[in-house]
Amino acid sequence: MKKAFLILTTLFSINQAFADGDYHYYVDLTAVKNDKLTIRLTPPDIADNETIFMFPAMVPGTYDVYDFGRFVSNFKVEGKDGQTIKIEILDKNSYKLSPANAIKEISYDVEDSWDTDIKEKVVFEPGGSNIEEGKNFSLNTHCFFGYFKNKIETNFILEVTKPKGFYASTSMTDLKSGDTKDVLSIFNYHALIDSPIMYTMPDTATVYIGKSQILISVYSPNKVLTSDFIARNLKELLFAQAEYLGGELPIDKYAFLFYFTDKASLSGASGALEHSYSSFYFLPEADTSVIAQEVRNVAAHEFFHIVTPLSIHSKEIGEFDFNNPKMSKHLWLYEGLTEYAAHHMQVKTGLIEYDAFFEIMVEKMQNNRENYLDTLPFTVMSKYALDKYKKQYNNVYEKGALIGMCLDIQLRYYSNGKYGTQELMKDLAKQYGKTKSFNDEDLFNDIEKLTYKEIRYFLDNHVAGNKPLPYKDMFAMVGLNYAEKVESEQITLGGISVGYNPQTNHLVVVNTDKLDAFGKKLKFKEGDEIITFNNRKLTLDNIKDVLGGYMQNAKTGDKLEIEVLRKDKKGSETIKKLKAKVKPVKVTDTDVIDINESATEQQVIARKTWLGIN
Repeated sequence: MKKAFLILTTLFSINQAFADGDYHYYVDLTAVKNDKLTIRLTPPDIADNETIFMFPAMVPGTYDVYDFGRFVSNFKVEGKDGQTIKIEILDKNSYKLSPANAIKEISYDVEDSWDTDIKEKVVFEPGGSNIEEGKNFSLNTHCFFGYFKNKIETNFILEVTKPKGFYASTSMTDLKSGDTKDVLSIFNYHALIDSPIMYTMPDTATVYIGKSQILISVYSPNKVLTSDFIARNLKELLFAQAEYLGGELPIDKYAFLFYFTDKASLSGASGALEHSYSSFYFLPEADTSVIAQEVRNVAAHEFFHIVTPLSIHSKEIGEFDFNNPKMSKHLWLYEGLTEYAAHHMQVKTGLIEYDAFFEIMVEKMQNNRENYLDTLPFTVMSKYALDKYKKQYNNVYEKGALIGMCLDIQLRYYSNGKYGTQELMKDLAKQYGKTKSFNDEDLFNDIEKLTYKEIRYFLDNHVAGNKPLPYKDMFAMVGLNYAEKVESEQITLGGISVGYNPQTNHLVVVNTDKLDAFGKKLKFKEGDEIITFNNRKLTLDNIKDVLGGYMQNAKTGDKLEIEVLRKDKKGSETIKKLKAKVKPVKVTDTDVIDINESATEQQVIARKTWLGIN
């Protein structure tokens, strides 16, 4: 599978004529100057005397106004026959040009956002750009290519000069590739912005899921991760997603573009940005055992965006305004239901156990309760997520997913197991589709027509209304008991939060804010690296065996000895032995879920069709 797309690169030379009505962009990746690329544009025919040339302020999926025109400099316009073109800068992203019908060429320089000195608003890396001369060019197209305000539906041609041996990984299907030059064509600006390109020496693999061709492209600076590893890690997931979606994927080609970094990012974060036919990932270059599940979880979420917004979207998305963006009220559908499906698919198809699924959902309940306004109507938050409720946006991945869970449970219950969110999304996709957008105000009506009046009540009261999600009632429908708080005495690990140091292969105490009485007796400190636990070396590989065995078998009065590596303020390292006798502490567990052994037949059927458990 590896490098399968390279076969065509030496078979022909590029010699193509372009229509006068096309945008024709030229980019030379071999001519990097001061960490910038020069972009040249031969514009489509313009009949007007005056026009506005624009760079996006925002693009779909980012939910933040970044003003990508900030990274543009040295903007020049050449007129036909030596005519002077007047340039008026309207704002960070817009230029008024006249006489527009005399424009021969536009040129400008673009600085990448990953290591820029422009720090006023850092761009989350999966939505930004990377110019790494001779190594990697991550071209999120909205960072490099602008458009004329009234010519957004025109064909775009990209002619890219590249270092010899470099390969263009993208979901674009109209790609003619040569040894040192590529030509890519796409039918309008919306589609162009929906199609990132990663140029680097190729490390690619291809997976076929039915009739769908899935390209996996990887850049790993130290070769820690490869496309073969990612392909093996994702293949089972992709087959499971196809099964979850009814047996086949609604796409012909999809591209996973992975950039793994060995450096700290400007944003301090990692993650991915979805597109209709591809997704771009910016993740730490960690050991395969550490990164594997993270890749699966993130990829599962991003890949499910082939349903929303590819097949189901509102006019705010379908007719996205790049420079005056308007938000839809239904982020619970775009991001929330997608996040839910990414995890539900894994438990439904047997990739994870149901208790692991519950742990994920419980964590979302707690995050929603502790970090966000639970009484804020979700549709209101969505509508104003760019400004008034910007700090509440990330709740789409917490409460948004829980809304999806509650909706799925109810559908399973009322349909006697025959209908859930999987079927609802299929029906909505048939009703709308790739080229038809829904009106925000009509969505609840359309869902009610497809389902039940009880579903409309739930949407009105718990999504558009300010009532918290009724977890107890929801879980009861699928024969589960739920309690928001349960107090008990338990043997604990001291209430510490742990992370992992890949350089030493040690677990690290990263947080002691919730240290309990037993943890205080052991005298844990943040930064402690755990070397041994009761004389057993503790690593990522045996953590479940060592710590799980302790939790199951320890008794009151047993001796516990933990050896840790501790640094002082000057950076000197010493080995400390933390000792204490095991003693249970009072613990308050929140959001406790267990099986109701007295569940009705209807509840058992709903539970089985929801999670596959009796």
